[in-house]
Amino acid sequence: MNHNLKLPYEMIYDERLQIRRPILHVDYDELAVDVQAEFELLCQQVCACIPEQIKCFEIEYLQTFDSLKEVEDERLFFAINEQLNDLSSRISDLNILFLHIEGSFVSHSVHS
Repeated sequence: MNHNLKLPYEMIYDERLQIRRPILHVDYDELAVDVQAEFELLCQQVCACIPEQIKCFEIEYLQTFDSLKEVEDERLFFAINEQLNDLSSRISDLNILFLHIEGSFVSHSVHS
């Protein structure tokens, strides 16, 4: 008996994006119908969290951007720009994740 059986998917917490996200370890079509439905529900729950997380990052971006007005030190200016770039990247990655989940998994249940 193999006690190390790996589940076909898992939910992991993505520290960078600050959300839980689904990771599929097999092709979607290999999942049993009931497992597909379970996975799709988890994907929909993730999608429901993404807009709020984007909004949080956008608020942080705007606050960070506003802090540039008072910066006179060149090194601090570049450090803040790095923060802005990182926040932009996170927002972009969340949008891509949302579109990927919506296009790949949520649409399965909608069109079934």
